[in-house]
Amino acid sequence: MKARGLLALIAVMAVVGLRPAPGPAEEEAECRLQPPTGAIDTYISQFKVGPPKRHANLTLYPIFADGVTVPGVDLTLDEAMERGLLEIRELKSAEVNRALLVSRAKGPIFVMGGEMLTGAKQDRIVGDDLIVPAGAELTVPVFCVEHGRWVMKSDTFASASFLASSEVRKARRAADQSAVWEEVAAEQERLAAPSATGTLQSVQHSEEVKVQMKPYKRALSDLPIDVGKARGVVACVGSDIIAADVFGSRAVFAQLWPKLLDSYVIDAVGRDAGGRAPDAVRIKQWLMHVADAERTFKRTPGVGTLCQLTGRSLVGSALLYEGGVVHMELFRRHDARPAGFNRLEFRRERLGEQEVEPSR
Repeated sequence: MKARGLLALIAVMAVVGLRPAPGPAEEEAECRLQPPTGAIDTYISQFKVGPPKRHANLTLYPIFADGVTVPGVDLTLDEAMERGLLEIRELKSAEVNRALLVSRAKGPIFVMGGEMLTGAKQDRIVGDDLIVPAGAELTVPVFCVEHGRWVMKSDTFASASFLASSEVRKARRAADQSAVWEEVAAEQERLAAPSATGTLQSVQHSEEVKVQMKPYKRALSDLPIDVGKARGVVACVGSDIIAADVFGSRAVFAQLWPKLLDSYVIDAVGRDAGGRAPDAVRIKQWLMHVADAERTFKRTPGVGTLCQLTGRSLVGSALLYEGGVVHMELFRRHDARPAGFNRLEFRRERLGEQEVEPSR
């Protein structure tokens, strides 16, 4: 371990010149950045796959993980904002990919990557999972999902109470704003839900999309009640595994379930069934690829550490806090689109003749 550290130091010195040795504070920060990976391995070793819940082409496998460490954070974005404990606003410099979170809570708040924020100068989604400490004021990464507006609509952001689809959520992982815009446009095109400003909200607000979503939600909305010990699900559309979201706290999973379900349903509507859903054995095998995934640790603006995961058939992340996993998100990793996915370039003529000011 020491030899590897010395080699790394020599490499850095060769590029940038001699630098002083890190002090105790820097060494402590580095230790915090590289927590034991045992928390992830212990977590996935407890995974059990339950009987599936289905509607049409959408299959959801409940995931159980008894005996795992449950981090002490159970206040979510929506609950905090409803109670006036969290305010989100533009920075004074009004940057596309950053926003300001101000907590008035006496405890930590969990904010999930991909949650939708509306208003201010343009709609955004949260960049990464994070935990906002009590009373903190944080500048956090966000991604624009409203390409054609840069005009102040409100002083602060509101929660749209929905989560971006798995394709949009996965696109944000590359930290590439253009990739996010591309997925938003593709989703609007696929679901025939254009918007004058290119906002992702147009999908959720489309009456036709709402009609298509309704039977899915009626059939699957009670999953956390029906499967009371579940900590999350793996979602499949037709024969394709789409995504997994698993939490340390069953209570947090239940609170976020309406948003998660909407996200999976958006993935499913308008797509062909594409064959039989994977069985529980294949689901478990896919989840176990986390064990040999490459792990890169990333500091977050708040507390806890984000572990980026890149495996043979999946990409994702796990947010670690207090020795446990707050949330693990996983997406399939292959070039093939889900069954029935029609990748069309977004056509601006669908927006009509209205001209809008492009985002910066």
